[in-house]
Amino acid sequence: MFAGIMSPQAQNKNAGFLLSNNVTSFPVTGYPKVFYSQLHPGIDFFYNLKINKKEKNQFWLCADFGGYYHRFIQTAIRLYATVNYLNQINQRLNLFAGLGGGYLHSFENMTTLKLNDEGVYEVKSKLIGRPQMLIAVDLGGNYALKKDNPNSMRLQMNIRTYVQGPFVNGYVPFLPVNTFALGVSIPLTSKKKE
Repeated sequence: MFAGIMSPQAQNKNAGFLLSNNVTSFPVTGYPKVFYSQLHPGIDFFYNLKINKKEKNQFWLCADFGGYYHRFIQTAIRLYATVNYLNQINQRLNLFAGLGGGYLHSFENMTTLKLNDEGVYEVKSKLIGRPQMLIAVDLGGNYALKKDNPNSMRLQMNIRTYVQGPFVNGYVPFLPVNTFALGVSIPLTSKKKE
């Protein structure tokens, strides 16, 4: 989720998108499942802002808006922020880790029934959905596509765990979702007169 290394004229902002697969499983130990089990597609759009001046050890504030479709559980819309630590490995490769939180809105992908006052079950509306909190743990890296310009567009890979809740009180209060995402990060330039 980051622009590359920062030279004095380099960018301190970037934006991009990620395409992902999202699988409900235990955090960290469930990461392998995103590569071989079900396909639950998602997309995220992000905007990042560097919040310190160091080159080797950088901190970024990241805003993310996106969602995913899980056939048997939900369609989820996410809006959250993270603070990420980025380490510049070399001119083209960066690795990062972050922690954040925000809002998730869940729309159930199955019929839900509710008992009315007459003792009859009615279909609950799917259009309203449910608001939930979201905690995100992010690991990943990015790689500059142009060897001669480390501040160019970057290929990005993320492995994330989202924990949302309350999901189902008394049964699954918090639902962990592991994500593998690939995308691009594009530096944003400002038009300043020198």
